[in-house]
Amino acid sequence: MILVEDDELVRREIASSMAGFLDMNLVGEAASARAARVLLTGPVDLAIVDLNLTDGKAHGLIAELRLRGVQVLVLTVHQDDDSIFEALRAGAGGYLLKQDSRVTLGSALRLLRDGGAPISPRIARRLSETFRAPGGDMPDPTVGLTPRERELVGLFAKGITYGEVADLLGLSLNTVRSHVRNLYDKLQVCSKAEAVARVMNRA
Repeated sequence: MILVEDDELVRREIASSMAGFLDMNLVGEAASARAARVLLTGPVDLAIVDLNLTDGKAHGLIAELRLRGVQVLVLTVHQDDDSIFEALRAGAGGYLLKQDSRVTLGSALRLLRDGGAPISPRIARRLSETFRAPGGDMPDPTVGLTPRERELVGLFAKGITYGEVADLLGLSLNTVRSHVRNLYDKLQVCSKAEAVARVMNRA
């Protein structure tokens, strides 16, 4: 795992907290996208990335990390729609606010590693609100999704896991996975966070 954060004090605090996660191995730290790329010479499976780095915004780095198969958890103070959706569209698998990180960082990283989409509660609520039209009805995303597939995207926007979806909808886990595969194929995405971002932005 690598940590990409431009503020040295914050980076030290996060790195120090990571020492308590015995199942996580922090192999390097960086303050810029350029320095982060140097860390990718060895195997990296996870990355914690701030959105503002010393050499600009992190969206390009996030996209590159995803192409390399690295799961990315955004850790930031930004709660505006542009920041959220740009990060998700770039391929971030999770979006955690720094004010929430002290109590949730370890569990968020494990959830991300296990295929989940860790999202801070207020970000999940923002996604859910954005997904609803002013009258409370779901907007037509014009991407040819079935009602079940639109329902899945709405649940994913709340950070719900496959198992929770199965329990909530009364479906088997295999059935949920089948729906998800169809959803990903239609949207041409490979993660729950990307599916949410694609539908929200009608891209």
